[in-house]
Amino acid sequence: MRVLLVIIGIYQAANGVVMLTVPEIWYSAVPGVPETGPANIHFIRDIGLAFLAAGAALLMASRRPDDGRLIASATIFLGGHAIYHLVGMAHGTTPAAAARDIMLIVVPALLPLAALRPGNAEARI
Repeated sequence: MRVLLVIIGIYQAANGVVMLTVPEIWYSAVPGVPETGPANIHFIRDIGLAFLAAGAALLMASRRPDDGRLIASATIFLGGHAIYHLVGMAHGTTPAAAARDIMLIVVPALLPLAALRPGNAEARI
């Protein structure tokens, strides 16, 4: 479980760093994002901070798997973001866009919750 938390933590934190440091490149490079409207650099950086914070919480959780509060706090943003995308899928999207969002947003956001499953003594809240 620790390795999973490190991998997803790095993935989320790296996304946040890119959003903070080169938001224009992030905006044009992430599939589907340019179709959402014009880039708002301030907003991209704000969201980048949320990804960085969530990634940091998951990396801390990898070192303290007994403290499920770190995973739970990361999931507030990441899980909410995933649910937002799932709602969008329910209102219509292409199969390719749905597959992309599931693989790049939903799975990485919800997979850390496996550490909180009942009976996992390492990650109790």
